Amino acid sequence: MRPDEPIAVIGLACRFPGVDGPAELNRLLRSGQTGIRDIPPDRWALWGLSEDLSLREGFPVTRAGTLDDIAFFDRRPFRISANEAPLIDPQQRLALETSWHALEDAGFSPACLEDAPIGVFMGAGSSDYALRMAQAGISGAGNPHCANGAQNAAISGRISYCLGLTGPSLTIDTACSSGAAAVALAGDNLRLGHCDVALAGGVNALLSVEPFRALSGMSVLSAKGETRSFDATASGFVRSEGCGVLVLKRLSCALAAGDRIHAVLPGWAMGQDGRSNGLSAPSRRAQARVILQAVEAAGLTPTDIGAIEAHGSATVLGDTIEISALADVFGDRVDTKVVVGSVKATLGHLEAAAGVAGLIKAILMVRDGFMPRQPCFATPSPRINWDEVPFEIVRDQRVWPGPRRVMGVSSFGMSGLNAHILVSNADISHHQALPAGGRHLFLLSAASPDSLRTRTSQLLETLRAPGADLGKIALATRCRWVGLSYRAGFVAASQEEAQEALTRSLASPSPGPVAPAAEIALNIPSDRADLHRVLQQVWPRYALGLSQAAVPDPGTRPETMEDAVLALHLAGATLCLDAINPSAADGTDLPCYPFDRQRHWFDAVRPARAPRG
Repeated sequence: MRPDEPIAVIGLACRFPGVDGPAELNRLLRSGQTGIRDIPPDRWALWGLSEDLSLREGFPVTRAGTLDDIAFFDRRPFRISANEAPLIDPQQRLALETSWHALEDAGFSPACLEDAPIGVFMGAGSSDYALRMAQAGISGAGNPHCANGAQNAAISGRISYCLGLTGPSLTIDTACSSGAAAVALAGDNLRLGHCDVALAGGVNALLSVEPFRALSGMSVLSAKGETRSFDATASGFVRSEGCGVLVLKRLSCALAAGDRIHAVLPGWAMGQDGRSNGLSAPSRRAQARVILQAVEAAGLTPTDIGAIEAHGSATVLGDTIEISALADVFGDRVDTKVVVGSVKATLGHLEAAAGVAGLIKAILMVRDGFMPRQPCFATPSPRINWDEVPFEIVRDQRVWPGPRRVMGVSSFGMSGLNAHILVSNADISHHQALPAGGRHLFLLSAASPDSLRTRTSQLLETLRAPGADLGKIALATRCRWVGLSYRAGFVAASQEEAQEALTRSLASPSPGPVAPAAEIALNIPSDRADLHRVLQQVWPRYALGLSQAAVPDPGTRPETMEDAVLALHLAGATLCLDAINPSAADGTDLPCYPFDRQRHWFDAVRPARAPRG
């Protein structure tokens, strides 16, 4: 285990304003549009207000980056009761669902991770929901779920608890740099061997008007409803909410496992401003220092860096100091300029999740080789002498020149904690050929009949897509879509057979839930000559480990291994498919789990009565 080993990003997931998943973020970045909008009427109601305060003189904003379904959640995959769900901060709920999707993207089935040595590192800061519940008279005195539901420590803890993860679990609050700090700490823990895989990210939710008033008093909110980073008309940022999660692994382990690698993190650094002009004031010296430390930690030089995802607060002081700090690091460059941008112009300021939003943007850029146009940028800030610094803002999308793509991501917290993370393209292909022909086993599961039906429809659409690879898609379902109570599955030798099976399933009544059974490990041989030996080992365990009501005659063995595994799956077994390597499905993107979200909000909870006396 190397103390300087690069970290591989093997999974990605996000929900940001106007964006549900990395693919949608990719499209939004390429479009040059933003996810910012007028604050919707239902958000004022969630804030406990009977009218739109933006219509009142003196309220600071009319626009924000909001999610449509912040009050909604699918509790069933996480085995959370209907009584507890409304008392859980939406930040916890959003982090749970986004972590699930990130693990699926990495090739894991989140329902089958019991006792997995996976760490969880989540950046978070706001406590709006706890404040709102207290204002409504809901407290732990009458509702025992309130304590865990309201505390930020439980954001990481609940992910670990609900998914059965046993690695380190921390919630980090350094204000705006929380998400980046979480990723850096995850990388440190992976290098130290404290976990084999890590979930790292950040989450933020806008659940009260009070922070708007507080930030307005600091003169950092945009009066124009746009985050115009580095522009002459910049007047502050637009607040936003959302969640981003990365799945991280030591690069050597990811290569050995054949994981799909979105990007590589070769180095990072964190540092505090120390004594400066003020606790929340940016420090040019500290910013330059942490950037240079990250570059050196990665074994690189400033000449290797092609782009910077800047903090880009769009405040007069913040933007000017940041460019000056960058010039202290990159000022000697004369041949090419460094492209500078900020995702805050696209998504707004996600606060505790801002750093991971910038990281996901950077990962997409180095992975796919493009530099998007910076939205809300027309005239460069006159407070920056652009002729004397080696930087440019992209006005029109361009292809990243050259095969090697390295960029830095800055995230600076109002707490004074600065973080900088290097991101590079992987330039690694792990395609594993699958045997042609044969019968392919598809496994599906969900936590509700509706979600199972949606998942069935998703698979049908995936198979109908041009160039769909039957074998790789089947393998991906076996890696990612197992372990939940409602089951379906089939074996098919052709596209036609698979589509017919899915069409029949959609036309049939939804199956009921299966009773969970003991975990059964299967080592599926690549040599079909070993099939009989494996079946002899597996079938008695199948008969002993499952409810007799669900088991066919133990003396009747299935004809093939695929039939045996399908029977186990449909009968409720939790399958650990030891010999199935997710690398064989490299590049196969399946739809993420279709959460069946229902409204869960504290307004449905009866407030505790004051004691008599």
